[in-house]
Amino acid sequence: MSPIDGNDKNDEIETGLDYILSHLEEPLFPRKISTQKSQNKQFRIETKKDIINAFLESNFGDCRINAYPILRNGVTSWQPNLLFIDLDLTDFNSNNTILELTLNKTLKNIKEKLDNGSPTVLMSGNGYHVILPVHCPMVLENIHEFQEFEKPSERFLRFAKDYLSEGKANKSNNPSFKSCLLRVPNSINSKYNKKVTIVQEWNGLRPPVTKELLLEFRRYLIQKKIEAENNRQKILLRRQQQQQYNHNNNNYFNWIETKILQTPFEDCRKIIIDLILAPYLINIKKLTYEKSYQIIKEWLDKCNTLKRLDSIRNFDYRISYVLKNAMNKGIGPMSLEKIETDTNYQKLRLLLEKKNHMEKFEV
Repeated sequence: MSPIDGNDKNDEIETGLDYILSHLEEPLFPRKISTQKSQNKQFRIETKKDIINAFLESNFGDCRINAYPILRNGVTSWQPNLLFIDLDLTDFNSNNTILELTLNKTLKNIKEKLDNGSPTVLMSGNGYHVILPVHCPMVLENIHEFQEFEKPSERFLRFAKDYLSEGKANKSNNPSFKSCLLRVPNSINSKYNKKVTIVQEWNGLRPPVTKELLLEFRRYLIQKKIEAENNRQKILLRRQQQQQYNHNNNNYFNWIETKILQTPFEDCRKIIIDLILAPYLINIKKLTYEKSYQIIKEWLDKCNTLKRLDSIRNFDYRISYVLKNAMNKGIGPMSLEKIETDTNYQKLRLLLEKKNHMEKFEV
């Protein structure tokens, strides 16, 4: 017996497939489907028999078919002739009452805005799938008013989903010509182990995409374009601010590079590596622990030529300690102002002034 023949379950899945195929426009094939066996990855099929066989091989688990055929060579867009809205129970805190109210409001919007449109409604296993075939006479890319926008035909699918559901549709489901996957009635939603069932049947009529809806869509695209430009300007401003910040910081911390790292000190070394060098290298220059360790160790070696430390080993431990402390605290180095004004660091201030042959140490 061939896989396409046989028992009632086979007949059920074929009936469900025929029902979904009735919503789709030619060419029906080639098209992509996905199943539980394919781990929900889409793969190409050529005939209805191929679909049935694939569904049977997956034991009817997660049987989906793409609402749009595979784009042919030279074809960049289809007419948006099927709208898909996914209302997921988890988006409503598992509150069935709110889910039902949202479905009713969505169906009301469809009826009012799409010439008494009456879509298919599937119980998906954890919510509702609203499927509405519509009539759009041409790809929107060929309409003058939409030619300034990128991929208007595909973006219309997402606009309609949000517009008709008043923003309540599943935000993780963004239909496109490549990803508008429809569950097949009588298949199984494996995540919830529930059969996909028809709650409301499509009346077989394709309401036209109205001029009013297209005008609303164009306003939506204009607003999105404005938002994108505003975001672009914000990003540019942040970059400019970051560049200015980096420039200022380079100037502000220039004294550490020129007055400390290039100068050996015979005293105050613990304070310098703890409160200045470690936080500067880790949190300002964003160097690795290993690189920071190497820089401090080399600086201490230069300092050791002026006055030998009692125990190099103790300072090896100290370097590791102050670097880890800087990483944990995430704070920057002690400021020049604090060194100049805090009496606890008078010795370091005097040493800095001496080292730089200045009456008062400045940046």
